[in-house]
Amino acid sequence: MKKIFIALAAVAFASAASAQSSVTVFGVLDLDLAHFSQNGLSKTVESHSGNMPSRLGFRGTEDLGGGYSAHFYLASGLSPDDASAAFNFSFRSTLSLAGPFGEIRLGRDYPVGSLNQGAFDPFGNMGVASGANLTLPVVPGVVADGINPLTSIRVNNSIQYMWGFAPNDLTFYGNGFYGDVQAALPENAKGTPPLGRYTGIRVGYAVGSWNVAGAYAESTGPYGTLGSGYMAVTSFKESNLGASYSFDGNSVMGHVGINDSNMPNSRYSHWAVGAQIRLGLGYFPLSYIATRRNDAAGSSSAQIGAGYVYNLSKRTAVYTAVAHIANKSGATNTFIGGNGGNFPALTSGLISSPGNGTGYDFGVRTIF
Repeated sequence: MKKIFIALAAVAFASAASAQSSVTVFGVLDLDLAHFSQNGLSKTVESHSGNMPSRLGFRGTEDLGGGYSAHFYLASGLSPDDASAAFNFSFRSTLSLAGPFGEIRLGRDYPVGSLNQGAFDPFGNMGVASGANLTLPVVPGVVADGINPLTSIRVNNSIQYMWGFAPNDLTFYGNGFYGDVQAALPENAKGTPPLGRYTGIRVGYAVGSWNVAGAYAESTGPYGTLGSGYMAVTSFKESNLGASYSFDGNSVMGHVGINDSNMPNSRYSHWAVGAQIRLGLGYFPLSYIATRRNDAAGSSSAQIGAGYVYNLSKRTAVYTAVAHIANKSGATNTFIGGNGGNFPALTSGLISSPGNGTGYDFGVRTIF
């Protein structure tokens, strides 16, 4: 009997080994102390995701043979400062098949139309100096300046075809020629508004020290307050182009773009330049970003940001950053933070802080 058990165990082990399946638990914990002041308001907070988005996830791979593989990726955003984030895998939840043809991926994922704004931002769209303060000024429940609140940060019910990316990887950066075509179903009943419909494409080329990518996307959503009070079903369009060049451990980067909708005065253009300068075991992220809206006043905003990230090990780092926002002619950009804008700094659900503002933070981040 003992020999039979040993034989069965050997068969099970051999089957598992031939399938080459794996499941990995991973995550990031990032906490910081931050202070913000703008338009006569100020507050100090303990927040999260100042350097990288706090999250907990599971990813798995199964080798199907012949160069084909199946993958899943489940990740939930975390708010370790107050545990307010729901554990619902809203960060990303996808299932995919990959092979010599590329990868086909289903589920909730990043929108291809906005990836360049994070890929070519020295702060990665995170923290007080996040470029998203100006390029993605969305607080849940509100839309501003041509940004669709339903698809600006994540896209639900999406179908993607990808080429030039590592299977099941994040799609910020590819290798050689890379591309990503994405469509999302609104899943609306016939005769009701197709809110959340999305189509987009992103193509790029990364070789040696250079990485260049362009994107275009169209979507439908509400303009104004979400829910039954939406003003109209609105068509949103976004286009952008980004590039970076790396040398001796340093990099310079920038991006330009236009966001628009079919509502009046909702078109705005943005451009940014930045760098990551290596020093010792860390680096300095530096950025300047500006945006202008096509309203009668010609409202505009600019942000300058600087920081330092020091790596204590391969997994753990301490960081600091400071940013200054200057609003002109009625512009109302403020600090929305990273990780999907989960902690707007000086607002309570509305983007309503005109005037100049300053924010700074000190934090620690660890990866596991």
